[in-house]
Amino acid sequence: MAAASGSGERIFGPRRLIRAVLIAALMSGVVYAVLIVLGDGSEVASALRGFPPPTLAWMLLLGLAGFVVRALRWGALMRVLGHPVRTRDALYLHVAGQTMSVTPGRVGEVLKPWLAREVGGMPMSHGIPLVFAERVADLIAVCVLALGGLAALGGSAPVLVAWTAVIVGGTALAGAPWFHSLALKLVRRQEWSRKHEGSAQAIAETLSRALHWRTLAWSVPVSLLAWGLEGIGLVLCIRALGFDALGWAASVSVYAVATIAGAFSFLPGGIGLTEASMAGILVATGMPAAAASAATLVTRVATLWWSVSLGWVALASRPAVLKRVLGGEPPEE
Repeated sequence: MAAASGSGERIFGPRRLIRAVLIAALMSGVVYAVLIVLGDGSEVASALRGFPPPTLAWMLLLGLAGFVVRALRWGALMRVLGHPVRTRDALYLHVAGQTMSVTPGRVGEVLKPWLAREVGGMPMSHGIPLVFAERVADLIAVCVLALGGLAALGGSAPVLVAWTAVIVGGTALAGAPWFHSLALKLVRRQEWSRKHEGSAQAIAETLSRALHWRTLAWSVPVSLLAWGLEGIGLVLCIRALGFDALGWAASVSVYAVATIAGAFSFLPGGIGLTEASMAGILVATGMPAAAASAATLVTRVATLWWSVSLGWVALASRPAVLKRVLGGEPPEE
């Protein structure tokens, strides 16, 4: 029991949570300072001061709508695994789970399956692979959104098509029953891994259901809608800053490409590479550097930091659960 608690302290715990947020905030501060300097500080400040509040409000609403859509998808995925939850619980689980999205490689998202266990009774051995399946659907959707406008940006669409094909092929493999049967046979053959056979079986069952084509047939479109809403936020942002040379599809593609870059960086929240990619692409398409820097700053506040802020609010809405998280509740079964 003591060992488990120690592990919980390493995964959650107040020090771990506060450290993750502070590191991400510090990294963001450095990145944003660089963007401001490169874009000419006075011009960036002027663009930010003149940014229309109604546009920011719409960006926040679009981001919120995306979170709600993904939350409903999480609840639906839980039902697929036989752990139905109420709509308000699904909203709580997804939004509260965003609290730790600023951890390196998003490893802090183990918080969401932990919350799903506490609220919906879903074992962690199902919850963790379900988060993975959710991220796979998101990655496929973002690649599709990137392809939608990449040609207009003058990018190399064949490269992205090839990567998308690899991702789809890997997804098909990860959801194939024969693949899981083979993996389980290998687990049973090794003496040291036999004690984990139960967890391996649960992971195989989760992935075979969540990555089945019938599930992906609705899960990926949901991701397209959710990420597309955030992309539309970028469209509104750059137009509010006086840049309308990019069409809607190309603008959403900019957001998607930057998101992919940040995801593969495995940095906390993709901080650094996401901003550099977004601002760099906007400048390359003809947007003034100061306006591109301002657009990147506003967009990241209205997406990443908006989700983290809402996550803490949602987590605090259930004080008993928050107390257990801050107390370092063990994540193991």
